[in-house]
Amino acid sequence: MPKAQIIITSCSRRSLEVKQIKRFLQGNGYAVSRQDWEVDPEADWILLSTCGFTQAAEDYGFETLSRIRATKRPDAKIVFGGCIPEIDPGRVLREFDGPTFSPQSYARLDEILGAEHRFDEFRRPNTFESNGSPPLMSDVRKATEIIKTLTAASPGSGYISQRLGNGVRQRLIRTRYANLHNPKTFYVQIQEGCSMHCSYCAIRMAIGPLRSRPPEVVLDEFRSGLEPGLSAHPTDGDNAGSYGLDIGTHMGKLLDRIAELDGDFVLDLTDISPVYLALVFEPVKRLCRQKRISRLYVPVQSASRRLLKLMGRDCDMDGIKQMLIEIKRLSPRDFVMGTSLIVGFPSEEPEELDGTIRFCQEAGFDWVWCHSFSARPETPAATLPGQMPAEEILQRARLVKSRLGNKSLVTTADDTLGNRTCQG
Repeated sequence: MPKAQIIITSCSRRSLEVKQIKRFLQGNGYAVSRQDWEVDPEADWILLSTCGFTQAAEDYGFETLSRIRATKRPDAKIVFGGCIPEIDPGRVLREFDGPTFSPQSYARLDEILGAEHRFDEFRRPNTFESNGSPPLMSDVRKATEIIKTLTAASPGSGYISQRLGNGVRQRLIRTRYANLHNPKTFYVQIQEGCSMHCSYCAIRMAIGPLRSRPPEVVLDEFRSGLEPGLSAHPTDGDNAGSYGLDIGTHMGKLLDRIAELDGDFVLDLTDISPVYLALVFEPVKRLCRQKRISRLYVPVQSASRRLLKLMGRDCDMDGIKQMLIEIKRLSPRDFVMGTSLIVGFPSEEPEELDGTIRFCQEAGFDWVWCHSFSARPETPAATLPGQMPAEEILQRARLVKSRLGNKSLVTTADDTLGNRTCQG
């Protein structure tokens, strides 16, 4: 039996898709390695799933590719996948001469592997099985391997303790607050792709345009997960708040129908852009009164109207804040709410960052992903005036953590390249 391995540097959004790849491989007669980090010396094929959210994430993907090349069995074949092939195809052509795939093109694996059974014959799973190893222990093993690659001259080598601390905070957010990768959770994918055109984002190049699943299909899948032992039902997607806008409906209407369902469930509502919050406001309040919602994630990025216009995310943040405060007031006792921020966006003024911090304090977020701005190729934000040096962005990220850390769990970048925490 041939053996395949999937090595992962991609983000949590791709996790269930990686599980689908695993099903595809197994369904085509491959044994799949349990290792997702250290190279398996017995693997015949190694599939690398990468992230291109920031420059550091992209660099990390290529560093991992180099590590695979150096340690794999000589005749083992590599497939380079994830978001990078669509975001920076020129670099892929320069540094890799093998087959690739992306979130829009998993079907390429059919031809690459000569598969008897096509990729689209295998369903994306709704749950994560336990791999027998506590998530924190997996994180520690990865962190140990990353630290081994650092030298005194490595960017960020002087911030190892801070980076490890961020890793612990990130794991706490993922497990305690954001409910990610929980084997007792039933994930319902409602859409793929993105309807927005945020000026800083390269990920939409990899995931493609908005593609919503029909409401009846979503509701049937939701009902199928109403089983004892499954604790929550997240509505999953690349930009869940935009659900339905391509098929003549919207997220608020879907939530109204979910609220009418019989059964014992708690909803996790993720990735509701502030641009779409008004569409879900009344249904979310209804779910709060029913005590059927436990989490809400609204990535605000900034509270500055001027910056939001530059980002392509313009909306009335005073109105957004009042809606968030009202939702928090009506919410069940165990309800938690989180957000994402981008610090160091081109031309960001100190008083604008101060306003964003105050917004988070007043809205009452329980956790904050604090991302350092990264100028990605082919994005409008990369050419805006007012680009900041990395050291200045780092200082602003630390300011966010110092000001918000007493009431919220905050992750930040802690090296001068603006490295994401998931890259160590």
